[in-house]
Order: sequence, then C-alpha cells, then structure tokens
Amino acid sequence: MKKISLTLASLAAVVLFWYILGTGFVLKDGANSFSKLQCVSYAPFGKDDSPFMMDKGLVISEDLVRKDLQLLSKYTDCIRTYSTVGLEMIPKIARENNLKMLMGAWVNGDEKPTRLEIDTLIKLAKENKDIVRAVIVGNEALLRGDLSDVKLYEYIKEVKAALPDTQVTYADVWEYWLKYPKIKEITDFVTIHILPYWEDDTMNIEKAIAHLAEKRAEVENELKTSNILIGETGWPSEGRMREDALPSKTNQAIFVRDFVKLAQDNNWNYNIIEAFDQPWKRVSEGAVGGFWGLFDKDRADKNVFKGDVSDFPNYKYLGFGSLLLIFVFSFLLKNSTISTNKLVLFSFINTIFAVLYMLQMEQFNITVRSSGEVVWATLVLLTHLAIYYLVLLNIAKESKPKIVGIREILTNKVFNVDTLPMILFYSSFIFVLISTIILAFEGRYRNFEIYVFAISAISFVLLYGGRFANMEFKAFEKLSFIVLLITSIISFYNEGSLNIFSNIWIIIALIFTYILFQGSKNSSYSELKTITKYIAIFFIFSISLRYGIIADKDIIAQCHLNDDTLLCGFKNQVGYLGYIGVFGIIAICIAILALFINNKKFVLVSLFASVFSIMMFNTYVGSIAFILTIIVLCKEKNLKVLNS
Repeated sequence: MKKISLTLASLAAVVLFWYILGTGFVLKDGANSFSKLQCVSYAPFGKDDSPFMMDKGLVISEDLVRKDLQLLSKYTDCIRTYSTVGLEMIPKIARENNLKMLMGAWVNGDEKPTRLEIDTLIKLAKENKDIVRAVIVGNEALLRGDLSDVKLYEYIKEVKAALPDTQVTYADVWEYWLKYPKIKEITDFVTIHILPYWEDDTMNIEKAIAHLAEKRAEVENELKTSNILIGETGWPSEGRMREDALPSKTNQAIFVRDFVKLAQDNNWNYNIIEAFDQPWKRVSEGAVGGFWGLFDKDRADKNVFKGDVSDFPNYKYLGFGSLLLIFVFSFLLKNSTISTNKLVLFSFINTIFAVLYMLQMEQFNITVRSSGEVVWATLVLLTHLAIYYLVLLNIAKESKPKIVGIREILTNKVFNVDTLPMILFYSSFIFVLISTIILAFEGRYRNFEIYVFAISAISFVLLYGGRFANMEFKAFEKLSFIVLLITSIISFYNEGSLNIFSNIWIIIALIFTYILFQGSKNSSYSELKTITKYIAIFFIFSISLRYGIIADKDIIAQCHLNDDTLLCGFKNQVGYLGYIGVFGIIAICIAILALFINNKKFVLVSLFASVFSIMMFNTYVGSIAFILTIIVLCKEKNLKVLNS
C-alpha cells in the first residue's frame, strides 16, 4: 500500500509542478494604448531557409512574402529590410499591404556583392519613392569589422548623391556611433541598435528599459542630435542566460510592451527586431539567435504584442512525459522488499528525475541546431535514461554497485549491473568535460545542460558516495580532474556570479571534479609533469595566436584598410579554416590515428592539433580530439616514455 500511495503522490506532485509552471507564472494581457508598432525587422526566410542558401540557388517565394506581409500589416505600418539582392519583389508586395519600408543594403569588405547591393538599393529606392521612408546603407558593418569607417563613409556618400530626395542612414550598435561620430556628418539621421541582452555589460529584464533610455540619451547628448531611430531593440524568447539576463517568452513580452509605451510617451522613432523567429541565426549566434521574433518560425503569434504569455505553453506534453517516466520506473518496486526510508527516497528521486529529464528534452528541442548536436543530445539523453534506471534499481534493491575499475571492465569485457554504473560514470564525466571545455573557450553561444547532468551528479553521489577513494583512478582521471577544475574556473570567470545556470553547471562540474580527485589520490602528480608541460605550451601558443593576431581588433581594422600584407593573409586564411571547421576535422582524424599509432611524436602532434583546434573556434570537435589524445598519452607505457 505504501508503494502505491507514494507513487500516486509522485504523480500528483508532477501534475501540480507542471500545472503551476505552465499556468501559474503567466504574463497577463495588459491594456495597450497603441494599436500598431512603428516598424518591424523583416527577413523573408522560411524556417528551413537562410540567406547563405541564396548563393546556392535559393529563390525567395513571393507567396511566402505575400502571406508574411499580409500578417504583419495587422501589427505594423512599416518593415525594415537588410538586403536588396534577391528581394526585389518586397517593395511591390509591401505597397499592396500599405506598408512603408526602411530599405537596407548589406555592405561588407567584399567589393563585388557590396556593389550589387548598393546598385540594387538605389534602383529600388528610385522606383518606390512612395513607400521608402529611408534607406539604410550597412548594418553593424563597423561592429563586425567588415570594412573601415572611411570606406563606409564613401558608400553612404555615393547613395546620398544618387538619392537626393530620400533620407539615408547607417545602422549600428550605439557604441559605434560614439566611436565613429564622423558617420553622422553624411547621414540624414542616426540609427542605433540597443539590445540590452547583448550588451557587453548585460542588462537583466528589470534594468533593460532604463538602460535603453540611458544609452539613447547618451547618444543624443554626444552627437548633438535628437533625430535618432532606434533601429533594433527587442528581447529573445529562448536561449542561454547571460549573467542575469534570462531569455524567456514572458520577458520578451514585458520588454516589448514596456519599450513601446516608453517610446510612445517620448515620441521616439523605433524598429522592433524582429517579425519572425529565424532558425538560421542559431548557427552563428547560438540558440538564442533564432528566437527574437514576434511570431515563431511557423508564423504563430507568440503574444509578444498582446495576450497572455506562458514560458511553458506546452506544459501538458512535458507533464505527460514526466508522468510516463514515473509510472514506468515505479514497476521496479513491484517485487522488491524495501524499507520505508528507501521507498521515500525512491519516490523522491523518481519525481525529481522525471521533471529534470523532461526539462532537458525541452531544452534540447529548442537548442539543437545541427545533425552533430542531434547525435550529442541523443547520446546524452540515452546515457542519462540508463543512469536514471540504475539509480532507482539500486535504491529498490537497497544495494550499491561494486566498484570495478574501467580498465578491468574493458579487459575482461564484463557488463552487468555492477559494471554498467561505472561505464555510465565515465560516459557522463566525459560529456561534462567536453561541455566545460567548450563553455570555457567558446561558451558565448553554448547552453548549460544543467537538468540532465544534475541527474548524473546526484546519481553518482548516491551510488558511490563515501567510496570515491576506492575507485582506483589513474593518470587519465587525475589529468581530467585538473582540466575540469581549470576549465570550471575559466567558465566561472567568463560568466560571472549572476548567471544561475552557469553557477549550477559549475557545481555539477565540481561534483565530478571532486569524485575524480578522490578516486585518483593514489596516482602521482609527478607522472603528469611532462604531459601538463606540453599542454601548457600548446595552449599558450594557441591563445597567443588567437588573441594576438586572429581576434585582435587593431589587426582586423588594419586588414580591412589593406589586406595585401603577409600578416593579413595569414590571419584571413587561419580565420577561414577555423570558420569552416578544418582544424577540428584534422584534429579528430589525427586523434583517431593516434589510438592505433602509438608513437610519441605522433601523439604529441595530435595533442597540439587538438589544443589548436579548441582555440581556433573548433572547440566541440577539438575537445573530443583532446580527450582521445590524453587517453593515449596517459597509458602507463606512454607515460614512462614521455617522462624518460
């Protein structure tokens, strides 16, 4: 009877949790004093399209644009576009729907496509004077370092000369107008972007509107003009937390509603980013980049403008998944003789894990961007489903697994209920190690997968707690402990103390760090001296190259003025190879070969390639290559060769 009662209690707790999460924290519809937004950014791409596909033959569907603009005309009188080439049909369809345009041309350091953009902009603006409020020559080109302010000035001057009766501007983040005030001289008005979430000094939702007002006033005072368009502002509905700035559906609605009211009260001109969620942006900006729309990728209203908003509108499906997990795993109690204390623990863990598991599935559903990430998510979820099962099985049996070393397991090929938890521990800690390396060196767009790894951290404390020192870890685990500790510190430094997701991740990583530390106490630090020396040398070299040349802002600016120098050629080539992932491919191939070619020099080459790959923005594949390499280096006979 106790088993049934506690199982029912678990089911009830989960129903209550998801119901409160889905309906209890809802932003209620407020009475708006405005009927339409002034202007909204519009990119005419379907959920499976991207601008990068246009070079490969993508043709924008007029039917899609027509349906989009018919929808948007109910919410705004104006759209802002960012490019002209391939989008020549937009002005005609905008006119059909009584929409005005802020027509943009995409300019960068590549002369040929920029020339085509500008020529097309001039042509379309002349043909559509009745609907073009202004043209925008370039979008955040100075921020990206795509071209110099001198070249940008020339482009704007050319467009102004060609369009004497049309207002001309340039759009960039507010700081860059203060950095390059000369651009104001050639524009008819100033177009600034203020995105509190993306600020270097990130603003949370409570401070965001005040920050925006402050920065607009600062630009007005510094540039001595009130003729300012806030060309982009908004808030993401999904994605990773930055400091204490949380992307969420309710926060997005709060920001837009509060901002529009403030803009109306102060007679500001503005444009909201953006009309529709753009999944293609997730590739370069992380998951958060794809969730700035007033409508989702399927053109469904997110109620940003008006209506009730819940952060978990699909809470019923998530609740059903949790109920299913609790129900299925409760069958482990069927034939068990279990004490009341253990039964309470079983029910508690089953309830918590069922919620955490579904939260992680929801996060992966939002954040996964590529086939590689699908594989990652699948492996992580399957591994933790097995961990979930095994910890409940051991609680139901009121037992703990025997401690069997991974080397013994692999040598004897013994796989049972005692050895499987250790295999899962290694799988889980390697996942954590990979993730923490990525968060340390390329974490800006990486999400914190805290829900599922909380399951493994709790599970291994329950399964092996008090026995970590008996695990008999060796050099690989000790080196992993060192790497995990250092990368956790770097990650904490990068994120700061305000990011609760980051803080939870660090706690999870430190739990694994502690287990590895306790289990490897009998392994000597001295045997790792040579390996750590090589790792340090390779990292110092790669970091120096990354921050001293590849990502150095002064060198980037110089190369935009003149890229014919040897240094610029080297920087551009290395940057391009990193962008297309060549270093990661090379590193993983060498690392796989190193597993079979047990040669000191070759393995050290593999170590260098993996470290270099990590620092040259191929962090995901590079971290896998790095772990494979240190597995080889930490073999006992290889340690002797290295240290001799």
